[in-house]
Amino acid sequence: MSPIIGQTSGMAVGTLLSRLTGVLRDVALVAAIGTAVFSDAYSVANSIPNIIYILVAGGAINSVFIPTLVRRMQDDDDEGKVFADRLLTLVGSILLLLVLASMILAPLIIRLYITSEWDATNVHVATVFAYWCLPQIFFYGVYTLVSQVLNARNVFILPMFAPIVNNVIVIATAIAFISLNHFTPTADNVTSAQLTLLGAGTTLGVIAQALLLLPALSRAGYHYRPRFDFRGAGLSKTGDMALWTIGFVAVNQFSFLIISNLTTYANAVAQSSGSTAVGFTSYQKGQLMMMLPHAIITVSLITALLPRLSRHAHDGDIESFGSQLTDTIRLIAAFIIPSAALVLITGPTVGILLYGHGATSTQQASAVGFVASMFALGLPAFSIFYALLRSYYAREDTKTPFVINLVFNALHIVLGSILFFTLNATFKVASLALAYAIAYTIVCIVTWRRLAKVVPALKSPSHVQLIARVSFASLLGAVVATTLHKFIFSHYLASSSGGSLLRICLDTVVFLTTYVGLAMRLKISEVTNALVLIRIRRGK
Repeated sequence: MSPIIGQTSGMAVGTLLSRLTGVLRDVALVAAIGTAVFSDAYSVANSIPNIIYILVAGGAINSVFIPTLVRRMQDDDDEGKVFADRLLTLVGSILLLLVLASMILAPLIIRLYITSEWDATNVHVATVFAYWCLPQIFFYGVYTLVSQVLNARNVFILPMFAPIVNNVIVIATAIAFISLNHFTPTADNVTSAQLTLLGAGTTLGVIAQALLLLPALSRAGYHYRPRFDFRGAGLSKTGDMALWTIGFVAVNQFSFLIISNLTTYANAVAQSSGSTAVGFTSYQKGQLMMMLPHAIITVSLITALLPRLSRHAHDGDIESFGSQLTDTIRLIAAFIIPSAALVLITGPTVGILLYGHGATSTQQASAVGFVASMFALGLPAFSIFYALLRSYYAREDTKTPFVINLVFNALHIVLGSILFFTLNATFKVASLALAYAIAYTIVCIVTWRRLAKVVPALKSPSHVQLIARVSFASLLGAVVATTLHKFIFSHYLASSSGGSLLRICLDTVVFLTTYVGLAMRLKISEVTNALVLIRIRRGK
């Protein structure tokens, strides 16, 4: 049994709870504001702080800070304490300046991410939301920096639980908005007080998420002291690596800018023609549905893996490095591939269950689920690529991921644009998700082959054989569940929330029974070992 399974169980629980409350948050928000243009105004404005933060600092922090801090903890007499003080001070100062600059430029920034089809009222509402949400940039930084310091000291669980507080606050905000608003909200009928409620409540959640972690620093043995003596402090190498990472993120955000314009355009056209509202919010919620299994399984595994990979890379132990990486990839494949198959076949039904309430119609909710199904086609490649990419960062190589990411985004935008302008309005947004899946599949294969030249463990044919066996079991499980759904379940279950829940439960039971049975027959050890662990814990 892989030791990674036991060591990451606490993180998986925390991630599961935070993601589940995140789903409830999304359900509450969509029930409150729907998926039409008003919802896109809120969603775009609430996305911009994260975009700016990730663009300027977040990518570098996530990908560079941990490997560098681990190295300094091993090499420095003070276990990297002074280095961490300087880095936190520098990044914190940059983020404060970034908040001020973005607030000044908010109207221009909003214009970049929305279609020109929007009228002045919708643009104004999006700008008001942006003013409320932009301070989140600083608190995203606080949360990420403190999380990385804790992770470097082998404290992983609390950062996984902190987002729960954020989600609870936003859920309460959405409920309060619903209580004050008894009609489908639009830019023309909402009040200033309602806009303030949504904006302030959303940002308060991010603030609480960040501040919750601060007491844990001292318990982990780290006491922050501001230091402004940056020159000669050893930050230059970190800065050089960060430049490539910032470039990596910049490419992502340029792609996101195009996607944002295309999806807000699609929704504006849908609203004007009276068809089903499918736009930026639908794309975003569909992607979040796809990301749930990735966050629970892959992120938990990689969070624990990255410090180990960094140590093996620092020690030059390529054999242990490869062993840790391939063990993790095999676990990801054994659980992510069936998760993707399940999302693929249940996406529209899950959409109805989660989002078919309040300001959202059944058709709109089903459309969100269909977008998720298209995203799910690329989930296995996305998660495996995520692991492969972290192996580059563990070796403090940020240039290669930049080049690979450039290829992915070029494929995504080219394929997405072709499909978007070829297909009719019903499938425009879903086509962008499909292009995302195809692009990640291509890039994952290329990255695996490239990295195998450096990490010999990846060349073993057993890994491809495992993926083939898991894919076969997942495909057959999906076929069996879909067949029973079509010829039996669909005749007796209505497309209501209760009927959707029962459909999902039946589909899931049939799928998992088929998949687990085949996994045991095909001797997929990653699955059978997990079953043994479950039996042992039940016995206790």
